[in-house]
Amino acid sequence: MNTKPKLLVSIWTVDEILEALSSDADIIDVKDPSTGSLGLAKLDMVYNTLNIVKGLKEVSVAIGDVKEYSNALDYIVYTLCLFKVNYIKIGIEMDSYDKAFSAISSIIKTIKLCSNRVNIVLVGYADWRDVNSLEPLKIVELAKATNVHGVMIDTRIKSGKTVFDNIQLNYLKEFVSIAHKNSLFAAIAGGLRIEHIPTCVKLGFDVIGVRTAACNGNRLGKISKDAIRLLKTEIENAIKLENA
Repeated sequence: MNTKPKLLVSIWTVDEILEALSSDADIIDVKDPSTGSLGLAKLDMVYNTLNIVKGLKEVSVAIGDVKEYSNALDYIVYTLCLFKVNYIKIGIEMDSYDKAFSAISSIIKTIKLCSNRVNIVLVGYADWRDVNSLEPLKIVELAKATNVHGVMIDTRIKSGKTVFDNIQLNYLKEFVSIAHKNSLFAAIAGGLRIEHIPTCVKLGFDVIGVRTAACNGNRLGKISKDAIRLLKTEIENAIKLENA
């Protein structure tokens, strides 16, 4: 697993693409934050991002907070495979492990139809009790069973509460530990602010995802290179402290 966490920055408008590309972000994450935690962006937004980024940075795409499987998911995933995105993030807002296993298994079969490699990231919610979804440790179990690449913990309800307001540090530590034991990379997001960065690094997360902390204003504002630079510097400082 990575000793230096990657910084993932979410974008949702065309004018943010160049800002993100010229920033210190490691992964440019495309989603529509106005339609959910992992809102699916419009097709042209994904296309424009990949066309502008041209492989200079990794690109991830969120495909929604999934409550029920539908055939449309297979079409979406196949299209993204053809686009050669690096990561596909799937929010597991399902209340049944069996239902989630069936959905992800179908998606994995679809990916095998495409020759391009893509990393699937299953996302669990720190506020799973409030949305009646599978708890994050079950998502790690699901990721192992379906042989995907990574797991993320995020917040489903964007009310100002952070992932740390919803879940205990010991739980997060166990989430990372079990993920790594199963050769999965572990990512964290969910209202993170710059002061949370040292804790994320200390816990051993491989990817740290932000939207609000990278923006001028709230999560529906516009990203700022200066804000992203500060986040990246904080990651580097935290690593130095951990290695001291």
